[in-house]
Amino acid sequence: MDEQLTQLVEELNKGAEYHGFPGHIWTRPRVNEVIKRLFGVSYDPSQVGRLLKKVGWTRQKPQPNARQQDPQRVKQWREERLPELKKSSN
Repeated sequence: MDEQLTQLVEELNKGAEYHGFPGHIWTRPRVNEVIKRLFGVSYDPSQVGRLLKKVGWTRQKPQPNARQQDPQRVKQWREERLPELKKSSN
């Protein structure tokens, strides 16, 4: 089992896109799909979560705003550009 967990982590570290999924996000169903391909077994999503926790992977929550976002430029865009866009869509 430990060898399989090591192999799973190696595969997951290659990234979701490497395994044919759009985007970089790993979800429990995606991880389960990789497990099915590698080992021919399927798990309940809660069990996938336990496996990931066992190897040190934690659930991540997306940040509401990009770290590199400049609040001043966002404010300027909302005040200047957004009203123009709203006008042109009417």
